[in-house]
Amino acid sequence: MLIQQRMSLQPFQDEQLNYFKFASIVLNEFPKALRHTFISMWDNTFGHRPGFQPWDDSIAVRNLFLTTEGGTTKVPTNSSYEEWDCTALFQATIYARSFALPDSKGHQRTLSDLYVKPHKLAHGIFHASVVSPGGNRAETFALAIDQLRMLRNSLCHSSSSEIGKPTFGQFMQHAKDAFKALGVKADPIDVISGLAESDFPTKEVRRLEQAIKDETKAYVKFLEGVSSDIDELRSLLTAMKEGSASKEDIVTLERKIDDLTAKVSPTRDEPGNNLILSLESNGFYVSASKNTDPATGNSKFKTTC
Repeated sequence: MLIQQRMSLQPFQDEQLNYFKFASIVLNEFPKALRHTFISMWDNTFGHRPGFQPWDDSIAVRNLFLTTEGGTTKVPTNSSYEEWDCTALFQATIYARSFALPDSKGHQRTLSDLYVKPHKLAHGIFHASVVSPGGNRAETFALAIDQLRMLRNSLCHSSSSEIGKPTFGQFMQHAKDAFKALGVKADPIDVISGLAESDFPTKEVRRLEQAIKDETKAYVKFLEGVSSDIDELRSLLTAMKEGSASKEDIVTLERKIDDLTAKVSPTRDEPGNNLILSLESNGFYVSASKNTDPATGNSKFKTTC
């Protein structure tokens, strides 16, 4: 629809212009910031160790990263890190075993497990601050990267090619705060947020729309692997149905959700309506249990990986 609008030379509404500004920042500037952060994390963690080297994007150093990941990773280490998209870069940082740290019990946990999951943010809610209260650099990096991840998700979940002024302003501030916390200049965000309609000709709009589709597909593929995020996949499906996604993409996602749902096996454990759900896919195992208090009828959920 927006391509047709451009072809017929109809002007953008402000909300549509905001949408493409935001898409341009997410798809063009976020990967640059994440690559900068990944190099910093790698060099500070491994660059000085015997048998390792600072990141130079060579096959040798990418193989070293693969080794620190245990020999298997969703990150395409066979390709230059310049080709890694946001999904791969999130996997290479906050979800990477390479940068795992010990928890209070001495168990190695990814930065996401240590610093992001404890916040238990509801879908669509952002971190109020991306700076560690205790000045912990690893925590700050984890929160800032996760903030960028949630902003990216907002783009993928969008059911409309429009973003209102208040929401756009909030997105820009969140992005700039995250860049600052990561030690990345936020100037490009200010530049893009100030672009005019003439900076988005038909060719650029077409490129961005295709890039959004590609990013969404990568996002869906990641959620499939985690498999505990069926609800997030369903939320994305709803957004796709309300938006302009093709019938083929919608049917494909519906099948993937059905396949994952079919792998959930409910069993009764003990009296008290204790429900145990086991979910396994792509090497990930998640167990969720619901315990109902007979006295109050209240339920508590616990998930383990």
